Amino acid sequence: MSIADFHSHSIRSDGVLTPTELVRLAAGNGVRLLALTDHDSMEGIPEAVAAASEAGIQIIPSIEMSTDIPGDEAHVLGYFLDPEDADLQRTLAGMRDSRVARGEGMVRKLHSLGVEISWERVKEIAGDASVGRPHVAKALIEAGHVATFDEAFERYLAKGKPAYVERDKLTPEDAVRFIIDHGGVPVLAHPREIDNLDAVLDSAVPAGLAALEVYYRSYTPADIQRLLQFARTRGILPLGGSDFHGHGSDGERKPGDIPLTEETIARFLDASGQRIGEARIRPYRHSLTVS
Repeated sequence: MSIADFHSHSIRSDGVLTPTELVRLAAGNGVRLLALTDHDSMEGIPEAVAAASEAGIQIIPSIEMSTDIPGDEAHVLGYFLDPEDADLQRTLAGMRDSRVARGEGMVRKLHSLGVEISWERVKEIAGDASVGRPHVAKALIEAGHVATFDEAFERYLAKGKPAYVERDKLTPEDAVRFIIDHGGVPVLAHPREIDNLDAVLDSAVPAGLAALEVYYRSYTPADIQRLLQFARTRGILPLGGSDFHGHGSDGERKPGDIPLTEETIARFLDASGQRIGEARIRPYRHSLTVS
C-alpha cells in the first residue's frame, strides 16, 4: 500500500462513493495524501477537504480531462488547482454541459440499435454528478442488456463501438496548457492504454507535461518498467494512482493499493513545489515525513 494516491473519483463524476466516503476509505487504507480527480469537476473538493481534516489526511484539489487522439482517447490529470478560480469553474461547467449532450446522444444511438434505456434513468443515476459513460453503462446493466461495466463498454460505449459519441474536441497538449494556465501540474493518465504513446508524448511534453502515471491499478512489473523508461527518456517524472471508482470492474484497486514509493511521491511534490511555491508544498512534505 502507498501513503499517497493521485487518482480517485467520487459521485461528483462517475464514482460510487461520496467524497466523504471516499476519504474515509482512503484513510482506512493508510492513505495520507489523496487527489480527488473527478472528470471535469471540482464540485466534490470542499466536502473532501472537510472530511480529510477529520480523517487526518490531506486532499490535492484536482481534475481529470478527456482528450482526443487519432482513433483513441488520452486522459490528462491536473493537480493543485484552485477550486475558487472563477475562470476555471466556468470552463469546467461548459465541459459538464457538453457531457449531458453527449449522454443524450449515446442513449439515442442505443435506441437506434434496439437497446432501450431511459435518459431520465441515466440522469437519476448520475444525480448531481457530471454525466459520463459509466452512468449509461449502469442503466444498461439495470435494463438487463449487459452484465457488467466492462461488457457495456466493449459492446456499446468504447470508442469505435456503435453507441459511442464524440465529445467536443480537445487535444492532450490543449489540456496540458489549460492546466498550467490555471496554476496546475499536468500528468498523463493510464498511459499503457494509449497505442501510440510516443506520439502523444511528442506533443504533450513540450507543452509542459510534468509526469506519467506509471504505478496504475493492476499494471504489471513489466508495464511499470516500460513506462518508467518512457518517463526517463522524456525527462518527466513517474507518478501513480488507483483510479478508484468503486464499480468493481476488472483490475480495480482500492485507494492506496499501488506500488507508489515515498521517494517517488517526494520527487513529484518537490517538482510541483517549484511550480506552485514552496510555501504550499511544505505542509505536504512535513505531513508525509519525506524529505
